[in-house]
Amino acid sequence: MTTKKSLIFILALLLLSQILILLPKTLANSSLSNDLSKIKVHKIAHTVELLDGGLIVINDTITVSADEDVSVNFPIGFPHDYAQYLIKCKAVTGNEEIPIVPDYGLGFPGFYGVLVNLTSIEDEFKINSIPKNFTVTFIFSGPIVAKDNSLTVNFTLFPSLTVDAQKCYTTVIFPDSLNLTEASFTYNKTETKENRNYYYLNPTPLEKFAYSKAKAWLRLRVSGAFVYAEIERLERNIEVDLHGNINVKDIYYIVNKGTKTIDQITIFFPKEGYDFAVESAIGTKFSDVSKEDLESNRLHIPSIGPNEKNVFSLVYKLNSTILSKVNGKYKLNISIDKITPILIKKLVISFISPRGISFEPSSVVSMASSIKRDLSKDSVTFTLHDFTIVDSFQVTIAYRVNVFWASYPYTLIALISSSVILLGVFTRRRPGPAPVAVPKVAVSPKIFRRFVESYEERIKIMSRIERLEEQARKGRIPRRQFKVRKTMLENKLSSLSKDLADLRETIRRSGPRYADIIRQLEIAEAQLEEAEAGIRRVRSRYRRGEISREAYRRLLEEHEKRMDEANLKIEGALLRLREEYR
Repeated sequence: MTTKKSLIFILALLLLSQILILLPKTLANSSLSNDLSKIKVHKIAHTVELLDGGLIVINDTITVSADEDVSVNFPIGFPHDYAQYLIKCKAVTGNEEIPIVPDYGLGFPGFYGVLVNLTSIEDEFKINSIPKNFTVTFIFSGPIVAKDNSLTVNFTLFPSLTVDAQKCYTTVIFPDSLNLTEASFTYNKTETKENRNYYYLNPTPLEKFAYSKAKAWLRLRVSGAFVYAEIERLERNIEVDLHGNINVKDIYYIVNKGTKTIDQITIFFPKEGYDFAVESAIGTKFSDVSKEDLESNRLHIPSIGPNEKNVFSLVYKLNSTILSKVNGKYKLNISIDKITPILIKKLVISFISPRGISFEPSSVVSMASSIKRDLSKDSVTFTLHDFTIVDSFQVTIAYRVNVFWASYPYTLIALISSSVILLGVFTRRRPGPAPVAVPKVAVSPKIFRRFVESYEERIKIMSRIERLEEQARKGRIPRRQFKVRKTMLENKLSSLSKDLADLRETIRRSGPRYADIIRQLEIAEAQLEEAEAGIRRVRSRYRRGEISREAYRRLLEEHEKRMDEANLKIEGALLRLREEYR
């Protein structure tokens, strides 16, 4: 009996604690609802825009007023089905950014909501009898299905509010390289301007908690140079020398998520830049950037097939207007706004300087993700995630130049040259052993072609297996179908690997040059496997709670960078072999 009473007492305590936790939020929501009932939502301008690259940007401009002065925060959201695709949210009124509380909810199941903290800017935004407006921006990545030559885009046709709105004006916008073939909604007016198609819906009253009415889709046929892609990593290396010259190299790790080959993308070139050129994965020049390309913001890149990845670089110089000198101290002012409409999953910005330049201690440098020093160069690195067209990054790096180091390289070269000459004078050269002849086997260009094409097919199959496993984990494919398709792909991969092993040995025996390429390829493969295993270990340790979130992200970045470097080496080796049959 005592045990039963103790159990009842413990359950009562647990229930009481939950009530105490939920009561303040319940009272706050009740108070919020009461205050929201005092305001009028006159209209909402709901704009849905599909960007080149595949991001969906939704802007809700909300006009409100009240018969009396009201101090209240404003919740807004959408059906929870879309929450998994949300990557960014921000709110503004005029030029003032408004703080938001993400994942706040709407006080009703089935919805994702954010709370726009209007009370934090009451001095600039007071709700009274004079109508005022503010804008909430949601950015989504992913609710798109690419098949054949079409795209099916899922989005919200109306926002979900906790109060009624008198009118909602919805506009759907997408590039004119896409043609609408089918939609789940009706529209009353269309127009094309500035390379975009505009579809206007009839204004309609909007009831609170719009759910089924808010869900919509449209199907588009790709008729032009529309790009559906994602930049997995962009490394911007800004290098300053002792004489004030600024050289930049942007390394793009890009994946084609569409069904058509990509050979150009939209880039917003820095206005301070000049001498732009594109380089391939191994550093060879691919093309210059013409004046027409600069004006149209188009960048021609090495071709990327459907569901394939590629690496290329954009190299250029920055003029000295971003560099200033005051009292012997240099300041490098970098402002990065729009880079591309394509989502950049990870943006790594590094400031690199030779020895003789010392960074000044500052809050900016202390906030950097890494600071590295070696014998020849120092670097300060910043890492940003999910960088989009609405984001920006500003930083000022202060540094000093040591006059001694400006002349040090030339002095060192002179000393080394003198030492080499003296060593040659006082050292008698001994005859070395006769070179050993390495037997060569003549190889047809068809062998190189078969190896490269088979290797690329192997990469594609492995990528398909990864996507298949991801679909199975998310429950998007039946278990039986998953097993059948995976077995077929694994059998094909096994057969292909045997052929590649034979071709690899044939090429290795064809001469020292090709043997070296194969050796470099095998080293890169080992590095890739090690990096992938490292990522699995880090994720496992994080799930077990052995490392903090900060350590998890840092270790993950290190392994991902090693993976990128290994993939770059593999692509370079394949490119050298590809030259043998072109």
